[in-house]
Amino acid sequence: MAHAGKTTQSKRPSGLPVWIIYVALISVCASWLPLALLAKARFSKTDQPRVHFVMDMENQPKYKAEDTSEVFADGRAMRPRIPGTVARGELQDDDRYDRGYSRTMNASTGKFDVEFFAGYPKQITLSDELLKRGQQRYNIYCSVCHGLDGYGNGQINARALELGETKWVPPANLHSDTVVKRTEGHIFNTMTNGIRNMPGYGTQISVHDRWAIVAYVRALQLSQHVPADKVPAGKLQ
Repeated sequence: MAHAGKTTQSKRPSGLPVWIIYVALISVCASWLPLALLAKARFSKTDQPRVHFVMDMENQPKYKAEDTSEVFADGRAMRPRIPGTVARGELQDDDRYDRGYSRTMNASTGKFDVEFFAGYPKQITLSDELLKRGQQRYNIYCSVCHGLDGYGNGQINARALELGETKWVPPANLHSDTVVKRTEGHIFNTMTNGIRNMPGYGTQISVHDRWAIVAYVRALQLSQHVPADKVPAGKLQ
């Protein structure tokens, strides 16, 4: 006699054995483990070196910065420059362009006589582009002390005066007669090597950019000392 109602039985697709279904489910879950481990490694920190599948130059035996070495007598892996060597492209054999002056040995004094060049070297062509480049470099490196207008009241000077620094030496006024009368080579050398309390910028500003700044300084000076015969008739007061 048949029972009234329905009986519930588990169904399996295509009549597969239960163990195959379990193996498939475990395999799918196991395939997620590498992804989970990669995600964990991506967002966690460790003091262990990363895994390298390709042993490239990063892992080769070598000396790193400030390492010691038993190869050399001084025990240093980093070797000093060989005296007299010059990097490629940095020979600087043009006195007018690279230094702004020439020097000759004075036999009577045993010292060098220095002559600053007037004008610009042949590598420099005065143009709007050069002046704009000089203005940009001047505003970055020079204006903080000498001011955007060149009168020596830049942000650093203003701050020193505000703090009442007793040992503060004000920057030079680029419109003073002393600076105006200096040759272009003299101004270039001042930027390169510094003068008195002003440090040199030869390692920070390229040779070409230093000449661009010289040209812009001359433009600033001209803006405050324009000769009367250079002013248009309608503008002269």
